Amino acid sequence: MVLINRRASSSEKSLKGYKISDQVRSTTVLSKSPHPFSGNIKKSKSGRSHYNSILTTWAESFIFAGNSALLLLLTNFFPHYWYLSFFALVPFLFRIIKATPNESLRLGFLLGISFITVSVTGSLPVSPIPTILKLLLGIGLFAIFGWTVGWARKHWGFYPSIVAILWIGLELGVMKLGVSGGLFGQMETSNPVLKSFTALLGFLTVSVIIVLLNSLLVLVIVKSLELNRIKEKAVWESEHKWWFSIVCDIFSEQIYMVSKERGPPFIGKMNIFLSTT
Repeated sequence: MVLINRRASSSEKSLKGYKISDQVRSTTVLSKSPHPFSGNIKKSKSGRSHYNSILTTWAESFIFAGNSALLLLLTNFFPHYWYLSFFALVPFLFRIIKATPNESLRLGFLLGISFITVSVTGSLPVSPIPTILKLLLGIGLFAIFGWTVGWARKHWGFYPSIVAILWIGLELGVMKLGVSGGLFGQMETSNPVLKSFTALLGFLTVSVIIVLLNSLLVLVIVKSLELNRIKEKAVWESEHKWWFSIVCDIFSEQIYMVSKERGPPFIGKMNIFLSTT
C-alpha cells in the first residue's frame, strides 16, 4: 500500500510538473505571439509619417516658388517696382540649385500655378474656357521649365547661361500661346533708362540680362553660405581642441602632481645626534 501511494504521489507530481511546464510554454508562446493589430498600427504610423513628409516637401517648395511668383507679379502689375525683377527668381533658383529633377518639376509647377492663376483670373467670368486653356498651358510651360533646369543642373551643373536660355524659351512660349503678354521682356517700367535699353537691344536681351543677374546672385549667396559654414566648423574645431588641451593640462596637474623631496625622519635625528656629540 505504501508503495502504491508513493507511486501515485510521484505520478501526481509528474503530472503537476507537466501541467506547470505546459502553462509556462503557453504563456511564453502567447507573449511571443505578435499582437493582431500591431502590424496595422505600424503601417498607420508609417503612412502618417510618409504623408506628413510629402506635405512638408510641398510646403517648402511652395514657399520658394510662391515668393518668386509674388515678385514676378509685382514687377508685371506695378511699374514702380521694376527693380524687383533683379531679385524675382532668386528664391526659385536658390531652391532648384540643389534639387532633383522631380523636385524641380514640382517647383516649376508651383511657380506656374501661382503666377498664371493670378494673371488670368480676371478674364475667367468673361471667357471661362479660353482662360482655363491658358491656365493649363501656362502651368505646363512653367513645369517644363523647372524640370529642364533641374535636369541640366544634374547632368552639367548650374550655369546661369543655361538658365537664361531656358527662360527665353519659356517667355517665347508664353507669348506665342497667348498665355501672358510677357514676363521680363514686356514688363512695363517707369524707368526711362530701362525703357531705352529695351528699345535698343530688344526685350529678349533685357530678359537674358535679368535672368543672368538673378542666377549670379544665387551663386554668390550659395558660395557665401558655404564659406560661412566652413569658417564656423574651423572655429568650432579650434575651440574644441583648445578646451581639450586645457582639460588635459588640468588632468595632468591633478593626477601627476609630484610632491617635494623629503628624507626619512631618522636621518634628521641622526644628524642632530652627531652634531651634539
